Amino acid sequence: MNVPKTADTPIWARSTPRRRPTLTREEIVAAALEIANADGLDAVSMRRVASRLGVGAMALYTHVDSKDDLLDLMTDALAEEVLLDDAEFTADWRESITKVARRERAMMKQHPWVSELVGRRSMIGPKALLHIEQSLRALDGLDVPAAKAVQIINAVDQYTIGYVLRETPTAPLQAFAHDSPTGTYLREAAASAGHERLARLLRDHPADLPGHEESFDQGLRWLLEGIAREITGA
Repeated sequence: MNVPKTADTPIWARSTPRRRPTLTREEIVAAALEIANADGLDAVSMRRVASRLGVGAMALYTHVDSKDDLLDLMTDALAEEVLLDDAEFTADWRESITKVARRERAMMKQHPWVSELVGRRSMIGPKALLHIEQSLRALDGLDVPAAKAVQIINAVDQYTIGYVLRETPTAPLQAFAHDSPTGTYLREAAASAGHERLARLLRDHPADLPGHEESFDQGLRWLLEGIAREITGA
C-alpha cells in the first residue's frame, strides 16, 4: 500500500523509494538491533548504524527519513519474535494466551532495552498487527466480544511487562544465600528491626523458593483463572 507521504504517515504506508542494491531496510534494522543489544537503545543513531554497515549516513535516508522511523521499524521487527506458528494455537484459550505471554517475556528478556520503547512509540507495523491478530485468535475459545478480548489482552500484557521489568534487574537467588554478604545483612537487618514475617521468609534457603519461570507461570495462571471465573464461571 502506497500513499502520499506526510509527517505523520507510518513508514510502512509511504511510497516505496527505489532501493539501493547494496543496502536494504532489513539490513539497517538488523544493524540497529545489534547496536541496541550491545550498548542500549540510546546508542542507536543514524550515524552509528551507517558506520556499522560501512556506508555514509546519507545512504540510510534512502530507506528511512528519521531516527523515529528507525525506532518504529525496530519495534516491528521485535514483534516478529513473539509470533506463534499456526500449530501452536489450541482450543484452550488459556493455553494459547499463555504461549503468547511466554513468547513476549522471552523477547523482552532477550532485548531488555525494549521497555524504553513502551509508551514512547505508538506506530503499529505489519508484524505488530499480526501479533495483535494472534492475541485475539488465542482468545477464540473464550467467545467474548472484541472489546472484552482487548481488555483481557491488555491485562496479560501488563502483567507480562511488569513481571519482566521487575525480573530483569533482580539479583539471582544465590545472592541471598545464607553464607552470602547480602543474605547475612538482610537476615540480620530483618531480625533487628523486628520484621518477624520477613525474617521467617529469609530463613528459607533460596533454592527452596520458586524461580522466575515458575513464578511467572503461576502468577499468569492466577490471572487467567480469575478472568475465567468472572466470564464463564469456570
